[in-house]
Amino acid sequence: MDMQSPLPPHSDFPNGRAAAYHDNSCHGEDAFLTRELAHHLALDAVLDGATGRGGWEASSYAAEILGTADIAGVDDLTTLLDQINRELFRRGRGRYFLTTIAAALKIGQELYVLSVGDSPVLLIRGGDVVPLTPAAKGQTFLGVANALGRHEKLSYKTASVSLQAQDRVVLVTDGIIENVAPSELAMLLAHASCPEEAVSAVRQLLGAKQRENKGRVDERGSFRRDDATALMRYVGLSDRPEP
Repeated sequence: MDMQSPLPPHSDFPNGRAAAYHDNSCHGEDAFLTRELAHHLALDAVLDGATGRGGWEASSYAAEILGTADIAGVDDLTTLLDQINRELFRRGRGRYFLTTIAAALKIGQELYVLSVGDSPVLLIRGGDVVPLTPAAKGQTFLGVANALGRHEKLSYKTASVSLQAQDRVVLVTDGIIENVAPSELAMLLAHASCPEEAVSAVRQLLGAKQRENKGRVDERGSFRRDDATALMRYVGLSDRPEP
């Protein structure tokens, strides 16, 4: 699916502040990036490399490219993803060097989401959870059916939403969403006044779940060990932590 690049809205809607929980101790194949590109422009992304298929190299390579390139709009982001996909496909021919990605590009008051694979993006607004990717809606991702490097021509899903002050944008990988339900994330963020507090709360929650061998509250399964990354942006919050 292609997304036409919109004209950047003439808005001074601030980026807010972001923080990330990142535990790569299981396979070492998650990656993430958060970039404050301008006062009104920010990019957040999480990547989950395919285990046993050069996932660490793929996720690290994609994060490095996205972390250093010039990005001023959606076209820049999609062009970079196409370039990354072609290079990973050239290296692995669709069998190796594979990674999922979920990216959220904030331009003024608009949020544009692009996803390849099964890393969910959620918008939490006033306690309600709005899924912004197919994986966030409960659709199961089987194997490596779609990932950066899987096909010669890149296929991705898109969504867009107008942000409001006090919105929370959350991007997560398997190690989070397989153990923490969206409703649990919403509750957690409702009690955390800033993203740094939210990171601490995620760490405590996952630690408790692992000790008790408990997974998502809506599935009542056991804890699933995996690399875990959660990137949380608090829209409307001051861009500087409290002293």
